[in-house]
Amino acid sequence: MLGNRPPHKFEVNYIFQNDPRAQIIEADEESLSQGEAARRLIEHHNADAENSLVMPDAQADETELLRQAEVVGITDIRITRLVHEHEPGTTPGHYQQP
Repeated sequence: MLGNRPPHKFEVNYIFQNDPRAQIIEADEESLSQGEAARRLIEHHNADAENSLVMPDAQADETELLRQAEVVGITDIRITRLVHEHEPGTTPGHYQQP
């Protein structure tokens, strides 16, 4: 049954090269650290980069991931766990007009 649980979703707000951005990140864990968010954002923004030196090392710790993110222009990472999402058309009834 554990393998069937849907991933947890997190909204990550951050600055990328002086431009505010937001990204939804899915993770199997119930929390997402700033370092892991930084890793995912680096991969997102540099997935097609020819220089693999930009990609974080698999063993990089939290401090190294945040430093590397700053080098590529990712700063001010804020993480909010999304508790649930509403499917289109399922807005709670008190928002609906008779």
